[in-house]
Amino acid sequence: MQDTEQGQKMKYKTIFERCHNIIQDREDSYGDARPLHRSIAKRWSSVLNGKLRADIDEVDVARLMGELKAARMDHTGFHEDSILDQINYLAIAYRLQSDDD
Repeated sequence: MQDTEQGQKMKYKTIFERCHNIIQDREDSYGDARPLHRSIAKRWSSVLNGKLRADIDEVDVARLMGELKAARMDHTGFHEDSILDQINYLAIAYRLQSDDD
């Protein structure tokens, strides 16, 4: 049983390491996520003007991008890059929200 548990931990560790490497590459290429997500929030709020009760913010953008990745998998099936991106968008949402708290 212990070998199985250790194997599972290694799999999770590998997943999180891959996610970390992807998000680090994106930060190196595009910078901190907050300015981009803030810009997207403004653009989406403008498009959705009058359709929502309130504007969306950068945390909402990250969460919605995660939902986009989930919808893609619903439509086309499992793709490793989509699920890794979804994990990273949720991590970005967490970081942005916890920075605000």
